[in-house]
Amino acid sequence: MKIKILLTALLFCFSPLVLMAEQDLSALLGGSVQSDKWLINREKEQEEFIGNVRYQNDIYSLKADYGLSQRKEQTYLLKGNISASQKLEDIFTQIKAEEFFYNNKTLKGYALGKKNKQIEVLYKTPNNTFNLYGNKVDFNKDTNFIKITGYSELDDLNNTLYADTITFNTQNGVFEAFGKRPVLWGFGVDGDYALQADKITADTKKVIFKAQGNIQGWFTMASDFEKLKQATSKE
Repeated sequence: MKIKILLTALLFCFSPLVLMAEQDLSALLGGSVQSDKWLINREKEQEEFIGNVRYQNDIYSLKADYGLSQRKEQTYLLKGNISASQKLEDIFTQIKAEEFFYNNKTLKGYALGKKNKQIEVLYKTPNNTFNLYGNKVDFNKDTNFIKITGYSELDDLNNTLYADTITFNTQNGVFEAFGKRPVLWGFGVDGDYALQADKITADTKKVIFKAQGNIQGWFTMASDFEKLKQATSKE
């Protein structure tokens, strides 16, 4: 299921950020993490990376304006024009955000977009391109749970989903979209469709799809397109 592929990819898009957090940032210095200014406060056990923060290897790439590592609390903060990407063989994943926070004790974190500009996630394969947008992304690395909130959008080349909130749990494979009546529409070889409901749920492991609450929508078979075209032309 394409939705599962994209939402699973969203976990991996945080890999370059979490990689820096799980390893001591100072240990990555010298050819790895670089910045215009590096400040160390030994009493507070914190390090600041100020200006043009960057990290890159053959798989991961990261850019930001500011980074803060607090060893005692095991928390890590990035701010300003964040761009993180991962390339594995022929699959490319990228996230753009304004703020990123990760707590290595709780294994929880979040990403925020700029004011009037959402978080952008791109997941590109040889066969398709997936995009995700939202105002905030909360994630739990321990349970592999993702929550996207605020005018969320999830789409690929043929399908689009709008919802206030989108959640996905890769452990049980359950995806949910709710808030402000989610809308899902798209097209394919079988035909065109549109669906709106109070809540849309999909179990990606059992391949079960369910819509709940004031369901509306339509589906047009591809075989009916010619009939509709002929009927329209007669009018």
